[in-house]
Amino acid sequence: MAENKNLTAEQDYAQNFMPGVHKIGRFTMIVAFVLSYLPIAYFYFIKGYKAPGTMYISGLTAIAAIGFGMWISEPETYWPILGSAGTYIAYLSGNVGGMRFPVSMAVQKNVDADINTPRGQVATITGIVASVFANLVLLLITVLVGAWIISVLPANVVHAFSYCLVAMMGSMLLMRFTMGGKSVKENLMGNIPYMAWGIFAYFLSKMVPALANWKTLIAVGGALIIAYFIFLNDKKKLEAK
Repeated sequence: MAENKNLTAEQDYAQNFMPGVHKIGRFTMIVAFVLSYLPIAYFYFIKGYKAPGTMYISGLTAIAAIGFGMWISEPETYWPILGSAGTYIAYLSGNVGGMRFPVSMAVQKNVDADINTPRGQVATITGIVASVFANLVLLLITVLVGAWIISVLPANVVHAFSYCLVAMMGSMLLMRFTMGGKSVKENLMGNIPYMAWGIFAYFLSKMVPALANWKTLIAVGGALIIAYFIFLNDKKKLEAK
């Protein structure tokens, strides 16, 4: 214990915090996986609703065919901002792209810390947990009085909700271009290779319909490869100094 007290924040983060995150995260995900089958078990064993095994296999195959690319690409897409702990919490609570990801970017921007630092990791976890609590409160209000609220809103206000996604993406891009203590121009130039590849992946999926379900995976995978080569280039420059 005495040795642990002498650890720096970075050492404690790597040796104690992150292993604990993965231990708790894996356990909670396994519990959630098991609990997700409770409705099926209820209908099958208690209510007696049964179906041929081929129907379950067909349903699983159809879902897997559609979601396989997303299962790989989504964690890769969000992890660089959410971090390990944030990824576990986000995928357990849901609403990853619509709430957890923007909140994480906003928190990191406000504390001026990257997710790979102890400060950025703790701030991100705090922000995500707060967003989960806020979601629960807002969801409760929406369930109770949501229909009435929508009914009394002017038509133009209701129509404006269709622009929420665009506004959210714009705000995230702006935060991305102003992070890291660099100018907007520097951040923009640094992100051009990734944006160019994303545009290429989009049009590639349009030209080859078979790739439509894989466009996110292609965009993310290509961005990771680009980032790796940029990392190697930067590493060589540092070693040359």
